[in-house]
Amino acid sequence: MSGQLTLLPSTTPNVRRENLALELIDGFEDAVPSAKLRELIRDLGLLQPVVVVPARSGRYRVVEGRRRCKAIAQLAEADDRRMAPTIDALIVEGRQTSRREVRGGLTLALHASRSASPASELQAIETILDTGGADSEAVTVKEIAAQTGMSVQTVRRRLRLRSLTPALRAAFAEGKVTASLAEAAARLPQACQQQLEGQLEGGSRLSIADVREVARDRIADATGELPGGLFIEPEVAWQVTVRGHLTAALCAIPVDGGYDELGRATRDALAQLETVDAEDER
Repeated sequence: MSGQLTLLPSTTPNVRRENLALELIDGFEDAVPSAKLRELIRDLGLLQPVVVVPARSGRYRVVEGRRRCKAIAQLAEADDRRMAPTIDALIVEGRQTSRREVRGGLTLALHASRSASPASELQAIETILDTGGADSEAVTVKEIAAQTGMSVQTVRRRLRLRSLTPALRAAFAEGKVTASLAEAAARLPQACQQQLEGQLEGGSRLSIADVREVARDRIADATGELPGGLFIEPEVAWQVTVRGHLTAALCAIPVDGGYDELGRATRDALAQLETVDAEDER
């Protein structure tokens, strides 16, 4: 691997499949599964195992499948007797899998092979950055891309979401705000984002059109505070424009190309213009 940051195990890990007690798995507490996901798991069971790595004291840390774990926990908490508090899991075991940055790298590598989950990807990238295993964030971003298959552009797009206000970021994590909308909102100053928060608190569902409207209002407010004459084009005397063109033409005429007569005519025109200026001043 190039650089000091290692995000994936250097040797092929062992993978085994096991039914684990949900209470032994950590790392999914803040996940927000959709009602549809809970309904599907309730009716069909878990069709795809989650991925975990061993942690300390006989516990496990979820690498992929946070929302599925949370959905099963919520169903079990609701005392749905058809749902046992265990989960089908692929356990990835290796010497380096206990490291936080490797867990984050595994998450991103797994996501790169299927549809994106921007909130989980942002959390994984932040986990990697928090380890401080590289000289700079720019180096870390390149290493993430090189080692996980995620493009540099996607990593940077995810990192821009750190500019979201806490309320908007929470809404994004909960699926109330789409990734494209969150990216657009993250470009706005906090005051504008707080305006969007107010719409969410009022029960409205945000759209890209809402973000654009807030941005337009911000531009209108900003330009309204500028001096009134700032964007008025100053009047320029016609002599100034003509003099500029004649001077440029004189500089462009070749000195030794047999264009002496043209050069003289241009100089004469400039001299005549000076006479006009002198008469206007009188």
